[in-house]
Amino acid sequence: MMKQTLALIVSGIISTGLFSCRHSRQIARTSFPVADTSHQANTADSASIAAANTFNTEMLAKLRSNYISFNTFSAKLKVDFETEAKQMSGISVNLRMQKDSIIWISASAPIIGEVARAVITPDSLKAIDKFHKIAYLRGMKDAKDILHIPFDFRTLQDLIIGNPVYLTDSVYQVVKTPAVVSFACDSTVFTSLFNVLADDYILQQSKVIDKDSTRNRSVELTYGEYKSMDKGKFATRRQVYVEDKKYTKINMEFNKIDFDQPISLPFSIPSSYSRE
Repeated sequence: MMKQTLALIVSGIISTGLFSCRHSRQIARTSFPVADTSHQANTADSASIAAANTFNTEMLAKLRSNYISFNTFSAKLKVDFETEAKQMSGISVNLRMQKDSIIWISASAPIIGEVARAVITPDSLKAIDKFHKIAYLRGMKDAKDILHIPFDFRTLQDLIIGNPVYLTDSVYQVVKTPAVVSFACDSTVFTSLFNVLADDYILQQSKVIDKDSTRNRSVELTYGEYKSMDKGKFATRRQVYVEDKKYTKINMEFNKIDFDQPISLPFSIPSSYSRE
């Protein structure tokens, strides 16, 4: 249960989404106009190329202007998830972050109460399974056996806040519609696809695809029901769809959000717990 719970909490909060509708409570899966992620030769004239480059530069600047910056962050949310083997619903999650330092997560199940607590730093992941009285101690490099996805601390931090991840300047395959702008870009390990709303350039959906096709691994992130806050617009509804041999679907609903307020990060391992 512990590995499933941690994968749910961390992957669910940090990964990429499955469904989205901007104003409706219902989140429904959308498609990416950017279906071809190969770099194709551009046969347009120099004026068209220059105009396209200018648009791409301005688009990236507008998208990055929506980044949320913070010192501390805390939130309460409800999480449901589904795999091929099981479903869990109504998980209550408390989440707290000290920027660039600590991510603290507590998960509670209906009736049972708190079942897991985790602390993630740039170097380590520590977690306790209160139900089975087990403590898990991992260096970040070894945490993939629990989370099943590669990440670093800053990427995890951005995913929780809702900032774009694996966004680079290598923009291509731009598709513009009156409502949505879609594009692809490359990082070292991944190809990333983005749908951003054309009026204010906030994220509607993103998809991260492993460049190593033998892994057949991807994660989709979708964002909905944005709430305007002092720090910017925050997506209070998200869904995640992870494909890596098997699938995981996760739905999240944030119901309390605070920025730059004092936070506590209690974590201790009872002496009676076994350690793995």
